[in-house]
Amino acid sequence: MRRMAPVRPCLSIFVVCLCSFLLPALSAQDLPNKKALVGQARDSYYNLRSQGLSSFECSITPNWQLLLQDQRKQDPAATDTAIQTLNQLRFVTTLAADDSVKLTHNDLPGQSEQMMAALKQIFGGMEQMTSGFFDTWKLFMVSRPFPDVDSQYLMESLGQQYRLSYKDGNADVVTTMARDFSISDLKVTTPDFNSSLQPTFTRTPRGWRLSGYEASYQSQKPEEATHLKVFVDYQDVQGLSVLQKLSLSGSYGGAPFAIELAFSACRVTKN
Repeated sequence: MRRMAPVRPCLSIFVVCLCSFLLPALSAQDLPNKKALVGQARDSYYNLRSQGLSSFECSITPNWQLLLQDQRKQDPAATDTAIQTLNQLRFVTTLAADDSVKLTHNDLPGQSEQMMAALKQIFGGMEQMTSGFFDTWKLFMVSRPFPDVDSQYLMESLGQQYRLSYKDGNADVVTTMARDFSISDLKVTTPDFNSSLQPTFTRTPRGWRLSGYEASYQSQKPEEATHLKVFVDYQDVQGLSVLQKLSLSGSYGGAPFAIELAFSACRVTKN
């Protein structure tokens, strides 16, 4: 018995070491109940379609004062004149039943060639910005940030988290989420770009509702590197959570920006 005594702690240490070696490998195995888990994850998010939304339309008013705050420091008078012109712009965004998003605007006739050129850039920038935002927002609020239950994917248990890996077209998607299915990180890798998204949510009686995110996008061109920080506020329109205010800040190609968009006069159509 005395001879065996020294063996026991050594054996215990060996078992601990063996478990520490095996557990990561075991945890990386595809979970047998992955379909049930993905189904629960899909149902745990607030979804406008499941709440009866067919389409919606809202007016958008940019905060030009915030957007042009740096220009004001250099030339206050010219900035005030520009803002007076910009305040005449009217933007309307529409989310259609097929999930497509359209941004329209009025025209300002009688402007100088210089102002017309500037307005053209503004229209293009607004289109690009709203399109990029809605691509992300729709993923969480209109569709589902998860693959179909019966599709191909790998579901792993990593301690207090799940990791879901799958392909979406030519993109490799890796989603990390807590046990309550709140996503903490979403990585998308394609031959053309890499993106990383860290969303935040508000828990509602109807599920997780997107309240903001931080994101980075990198294409094959370094000058197109984009970093974003986004906050989203909602308003209730006929019992549905519709956008009310959008705050975006970050940088594009190293150039910083910040803008706020207010959504008003929203109209929804239900199924």
